[in-house]
Amino acid sequence: MGRKLKQSEHNASIYFRLRDEENWQMIDRLMTLPHYANNRAAVLNKALSYGLPKLIEDEFGEIKYSDEEQQRPQLNEQTVQIIERVVDERADIIARLLQEVIMNTTISKSLVCSLFNAKNAELNDKPLSGKRFDEGGLRYTPTCMEKYEVDRLNEMDDDDEDD
Repeated sequence: MGRKLKQSEHNASIYFRLRDEENWQMIDRLMTLPHYANNRAAVLNKALSYGLPKLIEDEFGEIKYSDEEQQRPQLNEQTVQIIERVVDERADIIARLLQEVIMNTTISKSLVCSLFNAKNAELNDKPLSGKRFDEGGLRYTPTCMEKYEVDRLNEMDDDDEDD
């Protein structure tokens, strides 16, 4: 899945094929940022400025810092590893708690829907077995609420895209 890319600088053109779709997805994502304004060349130039010094270091053992990196305070590796570990531990805890919230919400929704559907059957003089209720046969969202639920979910998606 390669795409042919043309990048120009100083009246010179470089053509290359990028066949890795994951790289294309990352480039496309970066291009959505306002400071890149759908400018693929700007994204690639920034990527090269990050990656070429690392490649030189890996290939030749030379460390070359850009002017921007020399102005930044240097952190030792131990400090960076501690910070990353704390963030990862917190992320794991947050992910577990979110899974619990989702599980509890699903259970609550199922119970409320079952009660709604049972009461609806009762009011419409339809026979309802306790076994069906116990087995969760009434857990599905009532028809009258499906459109509301879908609309709210779509609104949340629209809000996420605006951010």
